[in-house]
Formats: sequence, structure tokens, C-alpha cells
Amino acid sequence: MNKYNSTTKKKRVRRDRTEEILETATRLFSEHGYQGTTFSLLAEAVQLTEPGVLHYFPSKIHLLQGVLEYHEQKNAERYLSMLQAEKKNIPDLFSLLEDLVAENEKIPGLIQLFTVLVSESIRSDHPAHDYFIERYRRVREGYVNQFFGEIKDKIRPDVDLNELTILILAVMDGLQIQWLLDPKKVDMVAVYRLFSKIIVEYLEN
Repeated sequence: MNKYNSTTKKKRVRRDRTEEILETATRLFSEHGYQGTTFSLLAEAVQLTEPGVLHYFPSKIHLLQGVLEYHEQKNAERYLSMLQAEKKNIPDLFSLLEDLVAENEKIPGLIQLFTVLVSESIRSDHPAHDYFIERYRRVREGYVNQFFGEIKDKIRPDVDLNELTILILAVMDGLQIQWLLDPKKVDMVAVYRLFSKIIVEYLEN
């Protein structure tokens, strides 16, 4: 094996190991929260020593940042395509959001991670506090400036788009909490579809 192939293999092994640590940390954060997840727990789960894990992520804050950035990158394409999708009318807009809710049902672990970390990060001293404040701001701006896009003039003029966005996100977040607690009794898609029918009728009047 020449030097180039050896270096390439090492990079690939490191990338695979990093991804394994991030996926495992995602599960542990969603199950135990940020405070309850320890390096010893993570090291045992990925079959490394604690110093071995620290070689990849030198602190718990670095690990949390890595997990958040990892999933932000994975979801960026899906989020961008939703923002830029063609929307001819208000029902089209809420149909896209319904599709998003349906997709979220397929990734319960990630939804649980998000819900747990958002709840924890309400405390101002939580390391993800500023991250989630900024994330919600970005999402709201994306909805107002891009998602509503060409149908802004079809929404009744007395509706503030930022307030509408806050309402939509609040419904989604609340639904996810109830679904995570009792998935057999809470049908996220059906409930969101009901919300869509109610809000579309209001927005079009």
C-alpha cells in the first residue's frame, strides 16, 4: 500500500468513527439529555476508552456542537427544498408542511433529541441555549422570506407572517411532544391535517 492509499484509508476510518460517535451521542442525548450523558457512557457504547473519545471530541461542549452541526447538515437539503418548492396557493403551502410532519414520524430518535435539547436549553447557562435561539430565528426568517414567497399576496392582509410562522412551529413542536409521549394515541399527520384545514380556511377569508 502506497503512502497516498494509506492516508486515504486513515481519513476514511476516522470519518466513519466520527460518524459512529455522533450517531451514538445522538441516541444518548435523546435518552439521557445533555446533563445525563457522560463520556464514560459514550465510550462504552462505541467500544472506546474515554481518552479515545476525547481524541475526537476534546470536551462535552465540542461533542454537543458536533451532534448539532452533523444533523443540521443532514437536514439542510430537505429544509432548503421545502423552502424553495413551488407553491401556487395556501393549501400547497400547508400540504408541504404536512409532508414534513410525515417525514418526521420516520425519525423518532432525532425528534426526541431535538425535543430534549430544546427543553434543556431554555436555561440560559445551557451550552445549546444560544444555538437554539439562533436556529428558531433562522427558521422564522426562512419561512417569512422564502417559504411564503410567491403566495404572500394570497394571505389575508391582517395576518402577520412572523406570528403565523410562530404559530405553525408551536403546533409542530407541541405535536411532537405529545407523539413522543404516546405515539399509539397521537397521530401527528392526522392532527396536523386538521390544523391545516382550520388555518387555511382562515387565511383565505
